[in-house]
Amino acid sequence: MFSFSCKQTSKNTFQVSISFSNADKLISPFSSPNKSAIKVYLQEVPYGRDQSPLTLDSSKLSGNSGTILLRGMGKSEGIYEIVFGENLLEVPLINDAKEIKLNIDLGRRDDFYQVSGSDASKQLQELISNIGQKNYEVEKAFADLDSLKRMNASDSVTIAATQLKNNAIDGLNNYLKHFISTSSNPTLGILALSWGRSLSKSDFETALNDLQKKFPDNTVLQNMKKSYDMQQAEAEKKINENSWIGKQAPELSLPDVNGKNISLSSFKGKYVLVDFWASWCGPCRMENPNVVRVYDEFKNKNFTILGVSLDKEKDPWVQAIKDDKLAWTHVSDLKYWNSEAVNIFKFEGIPFNVLVDPQGKIIAQELRGDNLENKLKEVLR
Repeated sequence: MFSFSCKQTSKNTFQVSISFSNADKLISPFSSPNKSAIKVYLQEVPYGRDQSPLTLDSSKLSGNSGTILLRGMGKSEGIYEIVFGENLLEVPLINDAKEIKLNIDLGRRDDFYQVSGSDASKQLQELISNIGQKNYEVEKAFADLDSLKRMNASDSVTIAATQLKNNAIDGLNNYLKHFISTSSNPTLGILALSWGRSLSKSDFETALNDLQKKFPDNTVLQNMKKSYDMQQAEAEKKINENSWIGKQAPELSLPDVNGKNISLSSFKGKYVLVDFWASWCGPCRMENPNVVRVYDEFKNKNFTILGVSLDKEKDPWVQAIKDDKLAWTHVSDLKYWNSEAVNIFKFEGIPFNVLVDPQGKIIAQELRGDNLENKLKEVLR
């Protein structure tokens, strides 16, 4: 059955022609048993989804198979969705063509549609599929590594699993960087960049700057760059206001795992990384293998670590030290966020660290990943 809605024509108007089948299999516990009551919407999706989608056109889904024509007026190229019912099924599109054709099998949930007439929409379909697969690989690698740690697996097995996790993250990031750098469509590039949360700060900035150079007249990119620069300036201002760099390290004295008080000042004469963490902190535990690697590399070069935990109970804290093989001094008053460490160093999240030189002056903070190793190579050469 063919149904459509009338719209005033405009040079900015585009239309989506939808051929559908197996509507009787579009089943959800929230859907009406009367399939003729299900509506199909063409919606404009705002960037960032910080606003509600704007419905441009709609039609009723009638019959088990048929065709629907929806029209919309786009001010500029952007992201749109065909939505069946109350989000029973969604098909994302980019309006890079006047006429877009969709062939949808409503009885399927994977690989359920084909798109033609719009190169960008077809590439978007491939992008979503590839990112979904690579994200799955990353999540599985993290889950496998966490399981091995809980089982107290051997060092060799844990190291191998950690490498697989790192490889999965690299695979996702390399795919995103390649896609963004080779994309000939600004909307696709922006979308890929917005999904690149795992990208390093430098990789994100490089990709954003390259996109802006490639598409200098794109207003979305201009606004994205302006917003990012403002956020970075605000973050930099906050860091500078709260920075410990260049200041003498305040005294900190807390009990170790045996109840003996250990003072930060007792490490004077060495470079010491004061590492604030907790057994319950996922990002801390994920960073620990890197800290262990750095400790093993520099422990014989006038360097050590003082681990300061925000745990609430002793047993999980001690077990995490054992599981993660953290072979340095550890202290905690087991007061969670009421710890004296928080009161003294004023940090708002963990993992957090400061690097103290042999004279007791803080020379760096927030060192993670390669930044920690590079800083130690600089000062311990």
